[in-house]
Formats: sequence, structure tokens, C-alpha cells
Amino acid sequence: MTKYDETWVREEEAKRKWMAENGLYREEDEHSSCGVGLVVSVDGKASRGVVVAGIKALRAVWHRGAVDADGKTGDGA
Repeated sequence: MTKYDETWVREEEAKRKWMAENGLYREEDEHSSCGVGLVVSVDGKASRGVVVAGIKALRAVWHRGAVDADGKTGDGA
């Protein structure tokens, strides 16, 4: 379960403010990132579960892979 981390929120807000003040961030550029995912083991230990979760995530976005009608070729997206 994900826990709300007040410290992280404050640091993230400060980071975004600094980036905005320095021309590196604009909130209006925020949008969905279809096909972007991250699967990690937060304890840093190697785990087959991470591999399985990664494969599951890839299957969930298979439709975005620009796969040709033959189901075998695509543009590598």
C-alpha cells in the first residue's frame, strides 16, 4: 500500500517551484504518459516478482506497441 509522505510532497513542490523559476518546468506541460511505466523492488533485492510485474505491465500496453496486423512486426515503440 502506498503511504502519503508529507515530506516528499513538500520537497516535490519546492523542486517544481525552483524548476519553474529557472525555466525548466511548466505545469501546463504535465499530461498523461501513455506507455511509460516503472517496476522496481523498493528494498533493492533481486526478485522474480519484479520481472513478472514488468511483463504484466508490458502486456497491459501491448496495444501501444504499434504492432502490425500480423501481430509480429511493428515500429519498436
